Amino acid sequence: MSAASAATESPDDLRELLASQRETNGLPAIAAGVMKQGRLLAVGAAGVRKAGTEVAVTRDDRFHIGSDTKAMTATLAAMLVGEGRLRWNQTLSELFPERAAKMNAGYRPVTLEMLLTHRAGLAHDSHDYGAKNDPVTLQRLKYLDATINQPPASKAGEFSYSNAGYIVVGAILERVTGNAWETLIRERLFKPLGMTSAGFGPPSKPNMLDQPWGHVFADGHYKPRYGDNPPALGPAGTVHCSIADYLKFADFHASGGRRPAGLLAPELVEKLHTPPAGATYAMGWGTGKRGWAKGPVITHAGSNTMNYFIVWIAPNLEFSVAAAANAAGPDLNKHLDQIVGKLVQRYAG
Repeated sequence: MSAASAATESPDDLRELLASQRETNGLPAIAAGVMKQGRLLAVGAAGVRKAGTEVAVTRDDRFHIGSDTKAMTATLAAMLVGEGRLRWNQTLSELFPERAAKMNAGYRPVTLEMLLTHRAGLAHDSHDYGAKNDPVTLQRLKYLDATINQPPASKAGEFSYSNAGYIVVGAILERVTGNAWETLIRERLFKPLGMTSAGFGPPSKPNMLDQPWGHVFADGHYKPRYGDNPPALGPAGTVHCSIADYLKFADFHASGGRRPAGLLAPELVEKLHTPPAGATYAMGWGTGKRGWAKGPVITHAGSNTMNYFIVWIAPNLEFSVAAAANAAGPDLNKHLDQIVGKLVQRYAG
């Protein structure tokens, strides 16, 4: 079926292409999909949900997107900026005045925009979330205190990729709205976009094969491992969803916020895609240019060390392509890039 006919009929089934790539690279399972101008052109999955079993993945299965969650958190922040409830230049000392006295002086002038562009001076991560039985919102506040009361890990204003910064953004969103980040993203993003498969943490239930398991590479092959990052890390990377549902979010950005209309002003979408002067990382998106895209691209990869996910978006074509594996290991980025390359060649034109 051609890309044109797929736009008006059912999407192309990518299972055969993905099965070949999966077998060549020895992966438990992979999935991929393509959307252009709001139409799902192709989607598919191949492999098994858990190595050592014969339970096959389906194209509706949920894959962990890891740090591709960050663009979602940035989108939520932009919504609150658009409503006048936040400002890009709002500082941590303004947002948390009761904590300003104990806050390290290097963090007091750090702004929301600096956090979202990884220029706040924060370390890549920390592990002090407080007690596991605490509400997740309280865990994020304890993480905030443990992080910003210490000297900065790098110079503010310089790029340093940081999960910590996005966890702090999650605490900011919770402070401003009074709602947990999980509630906000469900109500403000997943529901309007129709992302009914989206959730948090491991896609499958414990000890079940209802969804894909993650895998790690050890002793020359992929071994299943159940789990995820701590729930408090959510704003930096705990979302899972089907490929088709993820592409609804990607298409929202590919369309400059026009699909669906009214969710976020186009100028705020453009702000999310625009890196600081001289940089290539915007707010939850890496940026660049590609010939096949007829101009700019935005992209991101994500992994929780057990899964891998990648997306490429060409706004000038309103084109999005995403690929996922329920594994993390050597050359996973190259394996998925090969799939993306084939899909770009087939569908982007």
